[in-house]
Amino acid sequence: MKTEAVLFLVLVVAVLLTQCSVEAKTYLVPQDIDDVRMALREASYGDTVLVSPGRYKVQARIRSGVVLTSTDGPDSTVLWNRRWHILELEDCDMATRISGFTFDGKGCNICFACTTGAPVIEGNVIRQSWDGISLYRCNALIKDNVITGCNRGIYMDYSDPEMVDNVLRNNGDGVSMISSAPVIARCVLENNGRALLIHGHSYPTIGGSLSTANSFISNGYSVYNVGLRIDGTQYTDQREVAVATYNYWGSLCPDEGKMRGDVVLRPWTDAEYETTYEQCPEPEPAKEKRSR
Repeated sequence: MKTEAVLFLVLVVAVLLTQCSVEAKTYLVPQDIDDVRMALREASYGDTVLVSPGRYKVQARIRSGVVLTSTDGPDSTVLWNRRWHILELEDCDMATRISGFTFDGKGCNICFACTTGAPVIEGNVIRQSWDGISLYRCNALIKDNVITGCNRGIYMDYSDPEMVDNVLRNNGDGVSMISSAPVIARCVLENNGRALLIHGHSYPTIGGSLSTANSFISNGYSVYNVGLRIDGTQYTDQREVAVATYNYWGSLCPDEGKMRGDVVLRPWTDAEYETTYEQCPEPEPAKEKRSR
């Protein structure tokens, strides 16, 4: 009898869970809800907010597990604000995804503010904010974004994000970190004041193989390393070495004057990520001009 009672209770619980389960919803903006912020307030875990082309003023928080995306991509769909932040993410897991927008941050502090969690930020154009993406204890996947015209393209504090296939161009600092361990792979960092600024007890992975090589082109400083060393479990005030091997430094002979602090560059690679070098190649001899 006890066994039958237990089985009956299990069946009842299963039926109740099935009845209580809610199918994921898609909220269309502006067809269903004309305001992105209001759509995000309605959306819950597993839901999608799908935005049609247009320019939308937004200052909103995204719940964990919500997908915010556009129908036509960043060329035609703009989210903007002139104060504070555009999007705030807190305790968002990997099911949370934001993709396909231009974030116009002119006049605002932060386009993306992420505190804890590990959301996906992919395929966006982020421009003209103080911080394009600001991370605090946030291990986001940041992929295929173009970040330009910001004071700090990506700023991180106690965070270990994965940054892949991004372009960071014309920023004050391309990537600025303190006490963080990001993975930086297949990114282009071009014409920034400082491409990478390393503070605190940080341990970035910068390139490291031909398949993960980055390109550093025409930056004021390529790597500005003022990071500090951890000795076992003890924090020290000794300078740490930044390892940045298998990257392209804008030419076949890296300008070490664009490095600050201890930086390991060797080996480096060419612009096609095909050949590696331990030292600058000898210049080809000039061809003699023939007189007519």
